[in-house]
Amino acid sequence: MKKIDYICFLIVILTLVIAGIGIFYSTGGERFIVENIYGESVEIFGDGIYKYNSVLAAGANKGTDFIMIIVALLFAFVTIIRKKAAKYRYLHVGLLSGLLYYSLCLVFGVTFNELFLIYVLLFSCALFAMIFLLSELINEDNLSEELKKESLIGTAIFIIICAFSVLVWLPYIIPALIAGQSFEIYTTEPTFVIDFGIILPVFLGCGIGILRKESLGYKLAPIPLTLMPIIGFVVIGQSIFQTAMGIDIPIKELIGLVISFIVLGAVAIYLNRRFLKHVK
Repeated sequence: MKKIDYICFLIVILTLVIAGIGIFYSTGGERFIVENIYGESVEIFGDGIYKYNSVLAAGANKGTDFIMIIVALLFAFVTIIRKKAAKYRYLHVGLLSGLLYYSLCLVFGVTFNELFLIYVLLFSCALFAMIFLLSELINEDNLSEELKKESLIGTAIFIIICAFSVLVWLPYIIPALIAGQSFEIYTTEPTFVIDFGIILPVFLGCGIGILRKESLGYKLAPIPLTLMPIIGFVVIGQSIFQTAMGIDIPIKELIGLVISFIVLGAVAIYLNRRFLKHVK
């Protein structure tokens, strides 16, 4: 077993611990209202590890935790079998991108709590594992000659569409900027930073690379094609937990965010299966 495999299993253990505590740990606290630095009233969850997060954020966090338990278990399974075929190494990196995204949201989006150092450890492990595994994947000669002959224009266009799907956040960002408001108790929403600063350029570069039939574009393909289904399931999990906690999700938001990401995730699963057939 390689050293990187030990790091991968550590990522799995950390994720299961963090997500398990996030879902099941309770302090018996109750919700309360606070006023943020912008003078806005925000309802705080008041219970468990997310006791200082808003009710809306706590519901989203718990829904994400639930999905990440499944992702972590799949990641552990693929870690075991990834040496058998290159297609599993592609899937391995794709699943890791979801866990890295999760760790970024934890370290930057969850209010300071007792798990902070564990959040940082997960983030560090996921980041360096991604650097190592992606570098290994890029350097491998594992793409079939038929791949460049295959028309993957549809896949490339889909990935570019996924890149610009982050623009759905603009209706939330621009009015807040104009009004000089914050998002609940936060000065910055980390999801906006990650999506515009990392997801958009990576996905866009990947899509353009495939259109140009560049090897790097093909090598990056498993990241968007695996991450999008994960995001789709996360959105479902968040909506379920938020609804169970008494949060009324507007129809406009349900259609604009939830359903759109579910559709993108379903298409990504189909295209990913098609793409992996061309891996040696």
